[in-house]
Amino acid sequence: MYHYKAFGLNILSEIELPELSDGNADSKHDLLIKVASFDVPALEKTQLYRRGVRAGFAKGEDESLYLHWNNVASFKADDGNCLTVNPLVSDNSVVSLFTVSEALGLILFQRGLFLLHASSVQVGDEGWCFMGTPGAGKSTTAAAFIKAGCKLLSDDLTAISFSDEGFAYIVPAYPQLKIWEKTVNGLDYERSALQPVSEGINKFSYQPKADFAHEPVPLREVFFMHKARNRKSLLSLSAAEIPTELLKNFPLPNQLLKGEALKRHFSQSFQCSRSALLWKKRRPNGFENLEKWVNERIPEHLTAG
Repeated sequence: MYHYKAFGLNILSEIELPELSDGNADSKHDLLIKVASFDVPALEKTQLYRRGVRAGFAKGEDESLYLHWNNVASFKADDGNCLTVNPLVSDNSVVSLFTVSEALGLILFQRGLFLLHASSVQVGDEGWCFMGTPGAGKSTTAAAFIKAGCKLLSDDLTAISFSDEGFAYIVPAYPQLKIWEKTVNGLDYERSALQPVSEGINKFSYQPKADFAHEPVPLREVFFMHKARNRKSLLSLSAAEIPTELLKNFPLPNQLLKGEALKRHFSQSFQCSRSALLWKKRRPNGFENLEKWVNERIPEHLTAG
């Protein structure tokens, strides 16, 4: 058995998940990840793709949640504390990639966390989130902030919890940020310090395992990145736009957002807006301009703080 920590959970796993931080074998586990065969109910198509494979989704009569990728793996999430994996390939790196993404997200959803398809970093003592359509530059923007000295909090899947007073906190995920080769070259990352990942050709991962912290960080800024030249460089979201924009960036099957779950998502969206500033941000054109914005924005924030 393997012991890990991610998203505030102590994880006991039957499969190796090298992306995650090592956990404490003496800690009581919050989540069990086990390997077993199981029947999958009739699947619905989703908007989710990974490595070019479209995911199928199902919900069982017992409230179990299922994700299935043809010729990769099936996953079953139960009660927010058990994830069953049925691998359909022998390559553990592929199984791990799919396990620590949307499959683990099902568990977080069952536990009531607010989820975003976003990358996030720690600026000073506070958390900043970057999201947007594919190619908008959320991971590249996060990589630029990390190069400038900020700490990684999450890549691709960001989980947010709320205090008893209603304040939003980013729950750190695990120490991996996936970036394309173009970003590695454009931001002058040291390639020897990066690891290749199986998600795509010429994609690498930055893995700051030595100093990755797992304590929740207050959410302070949320940026919806875009490339539209006909929009202002920076524009705050109106109250009417907040739930819609956050809904667009839900990282799991849209079929989950029905009834009480949809009401919860809208409520949590406004809770985020009470804690953080939400912006539409045009991505600076070119890596030089991106780094210029980052190197100006960080001291401005720290001085204001």
